[in-house]
This record gives sequence, C-alpha cells and structure tokens, in this order.
Amino acid sequence: ASSTIINMHRNLLRAALYASGPVAGVTLCAAMPQSWPEMRKGSGVVHCLADGTVESVRAAINYQAEGVQEVWTRRDASGSDDLLHGAQWVPTEVEVRNGRCHPLSLEINGFQLTHDPKEKHADYYNEAEVVGRYYAECEALVRGAIDAPPSACVVAFDHNVRCAEGRAAGRRVKGGNAVQGPASLVHGDYTAVSAPRRLRLLGEPPKINDVRKGAPVLPVADVADALERGRRFAFVNVWRPISTVEKEPLACCDAGSVQEGQLLTFQIRYEDRVGENYFARHSHAHRWFYFPSMGPDEAMLIKQWDSAAPSASAAFALHTAFDDPSSPSDARPRESIEVRCAIIF
Repeated sequence: ASSTIINMHRNLLRAALYASGPVAGVTLCAAMPQSWPEMRKGSGVVHCLADGTVESVRAAINYQAEGVQEVWTRRDASGSDDLLHGAQWVPTEVEVRNGRCHPLSLEINGFQLTHDPKEKHADYYNEAEVVGRYYAECEALVRGAIDAPPSACVVAFDHNVRCAEGRAAGRRVKGGNAVQGPASLVHGDYTAVSAPRRLRLLGEPPKINDVRKGAPVLPVADVADALERGRRFAFVNVWRPISTVEKEPLACCDAGSVQEGQLLTFQIRYEDRVGENYFARHSHAHRWFYFPSMGPDEAMLIKQWDSAAPSASAAFALHTAFDDPSSPSDARPRESIEVRCAIIF
C-alpha cells in the first residue's frame, strides 16, 4: 500500500505546479467555505472482554465524500485556521479496537504506545519550557524507538497543545500559539509532496509560523543528503496526554489498511509557505485502534512520513480524535501535546 501511495503522488508535473505558488495549476472546489467538523457520536456500542476490559467501541469519525478532490484553508501566524474550502464531511461509524490488546509497532503499523515515566512533567503551556526542555526528551524518545544509528539527526521542531475548553476560552500557550481543540477529522500530517518540501524548509532560515527561531533547524548538508542523494528521512509525532485521557482520545489507522485511492490533498496556506496534509475517504478495510485511558507517563509515537517506504512497511498513519462511548459522563476534557520530530538516518 505504501508503494502505490508514493508512486501516485511523486509525479513531476504536480510537484512543479506546487513549487510555482499556492494556487498555481490548482482547480479548487466551488463549494461554499465551511467550518471544521464537530465531534460526532456513534451508536454507543462498547464491546468488553470477560474481565471488563474494553475490547473495542463503535464510534463516528469524519471522512471526506467520494467526489472531493482537494481541500484548502489559510493558517495565520498564531496557528489558527480559517474556514475550509472544498470539504464535504461524511461522518462514518467504524470499529475502534483497544490497541493495548494488539502488538502494534511504528515500523509495521505506523504507530505504537510507549511507557515514558517522568519524575517531573514540564509546563506544557509554557513555550520556553516546552522548546527548551521537553523537545530534547522527545528527541531522545524517538531516537530510542527507531533504533537510530549514532550518525542520525533527530530534531523536534514544532508542537501543538490541545484542549477543547482551552480553545473555546481563547487560551494561549505562554509565549506561543493559541491552544487548539482535538482534531476530529481523519488526516495525515504530510504528503509525498509536502514531506520533502518541509524537510528542505527545515534546512533554511525559519519561517513566520516556525517555533524555533534563528538558525535552520536541520544541518544543510544532512538535508541535501536526504533530498539529493536518497538518505532516509522521516517525521514522527510524539503524542502525550497532559493528564489522563477520559474523553475524546486519539485513534490511529493501521498503515497497511490504507490504499492510494482513499487519499486526497488538504492544502494549508501560510503567509509565507504552503503545507499539505492527507484527508481520506472511508474504506471498510481501514483498521482503527486507540489506547484507552492513556496517562501522562505514556506517549504514542505516530509516523507522519517515511521516505524508506515501501521497504519500511508503514509510510504514515492516518489519525483522528473521536467521541469514546466508554467515557464516563463526568469525564474531564482531554488535554494533550504533540511534538513533531524530523529524523535523517
């Protein structure tokens, strides 16, 4: 599946059009702009094992309609997004399995759970503390999980803090961006076009929305090795609860269950660059998993792109937040932080 996905999107024509500017050669859907999708409730079915452990739940998640070709939005300097253009949401009920009952791995499935206890947690609502301290912890966690060689470059370069109540209240990270809500839509953070482009930008002076200022995030020589000489590179997110997750957890789709025809491009237009994500159409073959009641001493590693695919089984893992029917009625809002790491092997 990873091979066909990459082959479909690595065509020179589209890459050339993309490089010409945000709208060059792109035909946009004429549909009226719309807001981001809401969290949907499914049938509420919960399947449990004999000991009461949740085995799976039935949940509604937001896919794109079959006829949608491309979706886009604008993102401001605070990290907040405008309305969506071209989107047609299709809430679809799926089975989400308890990943704690399955042997899931970053290399095969595109995501994995790791136990990562901390003696003292960082203040995730303080930009300086996250960048100055927590980024290094994420880099070490990713380096260990991927068994990177000593010569590998592993650098954290971006993050989001999410809390529905915080977003509604207009809360901001001290010295940083606005707090975001859980992303209740099926997506992947990079595409076959945007992943190498993002890597190239990380070897250049930072842009307006970049967290790390001053010098380039990645060594220019390493970036050139990856983009010009085929050195393997990847993007991996470290997703961690700030407190134990009681509602609206994150689900990931097994990378091996996704096919090329189910993907479409979501374009994010910044003031000084253009990014791309994947959105997806539904397939009954998709296999969804989550890790119930994740705590702050756990982290989920999610592969967002791997240039080694298909020799690496998983190129990326689609993911989405969802309404968990097993959540207690008095559940606290989910708070989480995700940190993006770039790896050049």
